[in-house]
Amino acid sequence: MSADDSADPDQPVRYPPQNHILRHLRLGHQMSADGTLTATMPVLDDLADGPLAEGGWLRLGAVATLVDSVAGHHAVLQVTPDWSATLHLSTVLAARAEGTEVTARCTPLRVGRNQVVTETSVVDGAGTEIARSTCTYARLPRRDDTPVVDATARDNTVDYREDHELDPRPPLDEYLRITPVPGEPRIELPMHNRIRNSFGSLQGGASIVVAEVMANHLAGLAAGPERRSRCVFADVHYLAPGRGGPFRVDGEMLARTDHIVTSRTRIFETAGGTDRLLQTATATAAYLD
Repeated sequence: MSADDSADPDQPVRYPPQNHILRHLRLGHQMSADGTLTATMPVLDDLADGPLAEGGWLRLGAVATLVDSVAGHHAVLQVTPDWSATLHLSTVLAARAEGTEVTARCTPLRVGRNQVVTETSVVDGAGTEIARSTCTYARLPRRDDTPVVDATARDNTVDYREDHELDPRPPLDEYLRITPVPGEPRIELPMHNRIRNSFGSLQGGASIVVAEVMANHLAGLAAGPERRSRCVFADVHYLAPGRGGPFRVDGEMLARTDHIVTSRTRIFETAGGTDRLLQTATATAAYLD
């Protein structure tokens, strides 16, 4: 057991804690004077699907985690002192990111009594839109165990970078411990603190990384490992919280052409010998040749 897994998830902690996906991605949030909320993420090789110098793209899972972070922050601010939880997140990856960082700008589409719906555009350093996402959040009435926002979260800037970052930085799959099963449409995923959300459940962005990995895994099973693919779309519905783990992730190919594979991913919690469906996702991977 590593140090980042040793903390008791039932104890109140600052969110996100150290050694967490949001800090590993070096996310930063900025609130402008007019109330506009944006977030930034660096463009790094370990967050891309290949070396950036050779044309690699930022991975959809990393971009979607950026989106979930800023849109979730926006939702919390809309419903405070209550809290919010992700119900649905859909992301389209449209272009390669140029420059050293990308910026996500969150726009509210509807702020209702029970739900907050947002649209987020992600642009690179040249101002090119590389992704767009829609998110729906449920309002959760405040309880005694409702998380407390990081003390800096109401300042103009929030910096989620790690105090002591892993060096060298591992690939995102390895950092999140997402392991595809060779030759099978399945992924193994233990629960650990890097992928817990503010309630100790499976974090929304990490779930999209799982869907991304499964889409590419199924594309490889269909065409052979020599054909590389890139996940360009993922649509995730969050059905129930998964706190204990471990998780069984099942994949199913829905459609395939010479150029793309569309798949379904379902995440089950298997604690206690039962299969409890937590999330379902549809994703599309495009072959790169």
